[in-house]
Amino acid sequence: MEFEIRNHPKFYNVYISGNPENPKLFTKNLIPGISVYGERLIQFRDFEYREWDPYRSKLAALLIKNPIHNFFSKKFNCLYLGASSGTTISHLSDINTEGIIYGVEFAPRSIRQLIQNSEKRNNIIPILGDANLPENYANTIFNKIDLIYQDVAQPNQAEIAIKNSEYYLKKGGIVILAIKSQSIDSVGNLDKIFNQEKQAIGKANMEILESISIQKHAEKHIMLIIKK
Repeated sequence: MEFEIRNHPKFYNVYISGNPENPKLFTKNLIPGISVYGERLIQFRDFEYREWDPYRSKLAALLIKNPIHNFFSKKFNCLYLGASSGTTISHLSDINTEGIIYGVEFAPRSIRQLIQNSEKRNNIIPILGDANLPENYANTIFNKIDLIYQDVAQPNQAEIAIKNSEYYLKKGGIVILAIKSQSIDSVGNLDKIFNQEKQAIGKANMEILESISIQKHAEKHIMLIIKK
């Protein structure tokens, strides 16, 4: 039986194989022949696909949970906070072939790896910057942002999302926020920590559309889907 890759039933430019209840995820490789982080490359019919590992990417872990809301489209502008060396942002690059992704990363070593991993991906703009100070990279961002994706392991995760949303996100835009409880309080109660971050989001006049645990793939993490 031929290995089959098919369109995800909901998310644009995302592909699946296997059982729909527990699928393997793929994106169509924008730069065929190149693996970014050691992921498996699969040729199916006329295209090459990259397997998207939910244990390496919290966004993939979120998609495995099949959220209600669809945040991908044919063209969107994305601000990625905490882009690291390029694992998840490279899959967003495969998906968002007609838009721009601004990848903000604070660590010099990681930004060097991100630049190397994205040098052939013309839709990624790496930015060395501190997500706590969104005004400092305003001269690099030339588009109103449709989607903010944040995976920043700092104590003030909600505050960072709010600041960047106020600065860049268009009205009706979406924030996907990965909250890691241990970065906020390493010994505190999980639910209490998550609730205090949710309350901060609510006070900022932003609506939490979904709150989804991804602890099977990323310990002590939840994902919030937020609308401005």
